[in-house]
Amino acid sequence: MRCLKNADKLWKVHSMQGILADHNCEGQAEAIFNALRNHGFLSLFAIQLLLFDDVGLSITAADLEVWRLCQAKGYLLLTENRTASDGVKSLEFNIYQFITPDSLPVITIGNLRRVNVDPVYCWHCAEDLVEIVLDLNRVRGVPRLYIPGSAVQQYR
Repeated sequence: MRCLKNADKLWKVHSMQGILADHNCEGQAEAIFNALRNHGFLSLFAIQLLLFDDVGLSITAADLEVWRLCQAKGYLLLTENRTASDGVKSLEFNIYQFITPDSLPVITIGNLRRVNVDPVYCWHCAEDLVEIVLDLNRVRGVPRLYIPGSAVQQYR
């Protein structure tokens, strides 16, 4: 398994970082958080998994409403690729319409189905999610980051 590259930055994380799981990937988000917990890392990082119910969102909430809530509350949205076929109502359109240099990125799981069936893949998603949280100021203004992969590496 890979080592967390920015574990030395732990002391810089002062407040709890909310990770809002999109309604269609709550199970995968829970698997990622369970991987962190099972490896003993969840207690080291100030991150919290939030579901739509936790923040008062309906599962039918519009993409713009979800994105704006995340930006206003400082949550990272963890999602699968939401459809871009909705045109001006799509998450992709709204990100590019309203993004600022201080906006938080949307975190997109590359292969949603694989998270629950491949523990190594799930762990790589977990590692990358923590790397993003640790380097959050470096990736502000980035529209979208994909996990797993070199999500943060490309912005160093």
